[in-house]
Amino acid sequence: MRNRDFMPSLPPTITSALTEEWAINDEVVRLREWGTDRVHPLFTDRPGPFTIGTASTCEVQIRDKTRRVSREHAHLQRIQGRWTVLDRSKHGLYRDGAKLDKLVLVPGVEIGLGGGVTLVAESARSIALRNFLSRILGWSTACAEAVDLALRATRLAARRRAILVLCGHDLVPLAEELHRLTLTSARPFVLCNPRRRTSETAGNPTRCASSGLAALEEAAAGTVCLWAKLLPSDLRDLLAALRRPGCQTQLVVCSESTRDAELFHAIPVVIPPVASRRDEIDRIVEEYAVESAASLGMGELRLDPTERAWIRRHLHTLPDIQKATLRLAAIRQAGSISAGALRLGISHVAMLKWLRSHAYPGLAKPRDPDAPPR
Repeated sequence: MRNRDFMPSLPPTITSALTEEWAINDEVVRLREWGTDRVHPLFTDRPGPFTIGTASTCEVQIRDKTRRVSREHAHLQRIQGRWTVLDRSKHGLYRDGAKLDKLVLVPGVEIGLGGGVTLVAESARSIALRNFLSRILGWSTACAEAVDLALRATRLAARRRAILVLCGHDLVPLAEELHRLTLTSARPFVLCNPRRRTSETAGNPTRCASSGLAALEEAAAGTVCLWAKLLPSDLRDLLAALRRPGCQTQLVVCSESTRDAELFHAIPVVIPPVASRRDEIDRIVEEYAVESAASLGMGELRLDPTERAWIRRHLHTLPDIQKATLRLAAIRQAGSISAGALRLGISHVAMLKWLRSHAYPGLAKPRDPDAPPR
């Protein structure tokens, strides 16, 4: 369903009865300068007050070319277990664009110093979220601003202030990972798929619902995920329900085209294809290998050159690379393909089918398809 005339008129943000908090609420441990990797650690054993500014005597010293950050711009102090920032400047202090005299630091909040420099408050969980966004968008300096914009969009969606639109290919697994990192796996993630009934199996762990309102009911306080190419017939009702004051469910839309973001009045997060990141592929594979080994309780997963070459040649999306490293880890740990499939909770036939469809080199000998990788 792709009828633009069907889309209701939506404001740029969803503003009904919004909460300022989100599920990432662990302790802020550092301030990072927006669009960079420059960080300023915060130490809980030193409650302050500390000074933020450009002067060399400031504990949080800022480099500012705009000359809008004062020498002693703000004071930072730990009060009742939370960091508080107090304005001491003529250019002002801003929280997510709103001017304030005082603000309490929460993970992800953007602190503007006179319009010259923006600091992002970070906790262990928000750092993990940013690391994931860097993995899917790129680690280069040129990608740093895009990563912070994606972090902002993710935070706004999790607080029900906007609809998150992801653009690229094979996006549902990435949307589900963003859900886990923001709202946690304790809350439901439901994909609205009009072609399928509600289902959830070991082989296909993403829960599906056949209509928008059914997905919303199942995803209460969690995430409803839509495919832009297959929108539900009750989309208007779904969007209306999402705007209700009591609704605590976020909406994520997966699309192959940035044009679809206009339908939802959103700025899309565009995920580049793996083929455009050949210089980063080894790091991508290594990070997924480390995570796969950890998820199975393995000490380490060492991929040999043949396996790395296979991934480079035959795996073309981030979810496929993640799936490949997880399957390799399970096969390595269990000792065979069939035992590895059992370890992952999927059938031997499903495992073989996936490996064959992706030209896994460990199946090169037809007489022994169950042999472990070399």
